[in-house]
Amino acid sequence: MQLTKLSTITAIALVTTLSLHAENYVSVEYLQYDESDDRVSVMAPSLSLSLDIGIDYNIKADIVNDSVSGATPTYKDSVSGASATSGSGEYVYENQSFSDNRTAGSLLVTKRFENRDELTVGVDVSSESDYESKTGSVEYMHYTDSSHNRAIIAGVGATFNEILNRGVDVESGASSKESSNSLNFELGLSQVLTQKSTMKVTAFAIKDSGYLTNPHANVVRDYNSANRRLVTENRPDSRTAYGADVQFATKLSEDVSLLGEYRYYSDDWKIVSNTIDSNLYYKLNNSFTFGTGLRYYNQTEASFYNKAKDYFSNQEYASSDERLSSFSAYTYKGSIDFKQTKKLSYNLGVELYKQSTALKATSILTGVKYKY
Repeated sequence: MQLTKLSTITAIALVTTLSLHAENYVSVEYLQYDESDDRVSVMAPSLSLSLDIGIDYNIKADIVNDSVSGATPTYKDSVSGASATSGSGEYVYENQSFSDNRTAGSLLVTKRFENRDELTVGVDVSSESDYESKTGSVEYMHYTDSSHNRAIIAGVGATFNEILNRGVDVESGASSKESSNSLNFELGLSQVLTQKSTMKVTAFAIKDSGYLTNPHANVVRDYNSANRRLVTENRPDSRTAYGADVQFATKLSEDVSLLGEYRYYSDDWKIVSNTIDSNLYYKLNNSFTFGTGLRYYNQTEASFYNKAKDYFSNQEYASSDERLSSFSAYTYKGSIDFKQTKKLSYNLGVELYKQSTALKATSILTGVKYKY
């Protein structure tokens, strides 16, 4: 199944956000993510490297290996256990077990020009048993004045995916290979407001096309007739989205920093979402920094979503995937960073996620970083 991944263009935006400076380091991290009700469990060790070559070039490389297991909720046959087309016709919305492994890597190369403008080129590859993805991206950051207090940032990314659909014919075991593409455009302005505050405003547009259906999600059609059947969901083969993102960072005092973000998203599937993210950091001393945060998210449901098994009949598009439903969610965050020396540091972060659909999740991230 397709595992969640951070796209290269997003990674670039995070790297350049709020005037972050490049540095030489190597870090190793481990993420443990677990959902309630014996749903998804993910183990993800990762390795990151950043290297400045002279004063004009920087290279960043990341590699991660995800092992995921658990169950995802979808319609299945309550008697035969079949996941599509065949069975008794008695359908229930239950967890369907799965397991998968993903290996992903990304590479970002940044060139700094004489006026300190930056050009960043990135590649990202990801591979799973039934899903492969390749992304290329380019971003340019242009300083509008010699003080470097304001910068215009423009970026574009293209993603090419191959999906193995094993649900074509359950009885014969037939499968098909599908493909999808995505274009991602961003235009932003970064501004130093004061000696202690910075802001970045970004507008984005996304165009997805191709096979956008989740081959692991099923719907029931014609439940109230003799032709009731369980089939793979069907989503439109294109989606256009747009939105805006505002990020703000300030030092409230010498020891306390605040980072805030608001993101608006809308697409032609009728999904509209809002994200508010706030993070507060307290530097106790030269060794310890503590962080806490809260993220709020809400979204409307897709126009072709319905969870009821007696709803769909001859509609072209249909999905019962909860991720396309209307819901809200809170994420509570806490972190500790310990700097043993100027070069060696450790981090521990915990996030508690609570969704209005009753889904809960916990993620723990721990790691070590060495600057050289």
